[in-house]
Amino acid sequence: MVPFLRKIRKSLLGKSSIGRYVLYAIGEILLVVVGILLALQINNWNEDRQRREIERKTLRDLKVEFTENLNDARRVYEGNMGVYRATARLQQNAKAGRYALEETDSLIFYLFDWFDYTPKPGASNNLINAGNLNLIRNEELRYLLTLWSGVEAELDDDEQLSISYSQNTIVPFLAAHYPISNLENYDFTLTHYDFKQTLHASEPLPERQVYDPETLLDDPVFMSHVSTKKMHAVHNAMECQRVVESCEEILELIQKELLEQTKP
Repeated sequence: MVPFLRKIRKSLLGKSSIGRYVLYAIGEILLVVVGILLALQINNWNEDRQRREIERKTLRDLKVEFTENLNDARRVYEGNMGVYRATARLQQNAKAGRYALEETDSLIFYLFDWFDYTPKPGASNNLINAGNLNLIRNEELRYLLTLWSGVEAELDDDEQLSISYSQNTIVPFLAAHYPISNLENYDFTLTHYDFKQTLHASEPLPERQVYDPETLLDDPVFMSHVSTKKMHAVHNAMECQRVVESCEEILELIQKELLEQTKP
């Protein structure tokens, strides 16, 4: 192409046709400009394609992260609701004078236990920390991702307060006023793991120790601990519900974006 244009230029100069040469020069300039613009457009298309591919990968990673977060938040929500129901039942039994030993033990296990939401940070942290949030084109999704750390932090604040109270106040009280070994009958943690190498499946649980549930349920200090645990469970469940709702909103938007990007 270039040798061809040079021949035309020489031909026009040789004929001393200034007007034609000017037209030729303008045409050559326009041709160069069009070539540059076309190259820039192709480059922009390639960059946009690469950004969209990065966005798709990021959306898939976010989907995995928030699916895990949603499952764990639901687990913790149900756990806290279980604590709430158990503590409410203890209050009802104390008020009604119901002091059945086995039921009291099963309810006290919830008083002894606690639940901790464990987020799975990954794509969202990387996206925000690297300043790449603009890779996500959906404005609503970007907004929810910027709020996410605050939603988690509020739940964590309530959880840490509840866990600290359980560990530092309730457990020492139970150790002094109640046979904690009775709670082993209600601890099903070991069923989630394989302890065949260290524990014998036939190993008996400790014998249930007899105590006076009436004295325990009539103790105002114990019932204050029950009330406090119940309030913590309610607050944690409420904050956990916010986490669940945030995860569901984020996942819905992620799925919507992924479906949009698969359309021809």
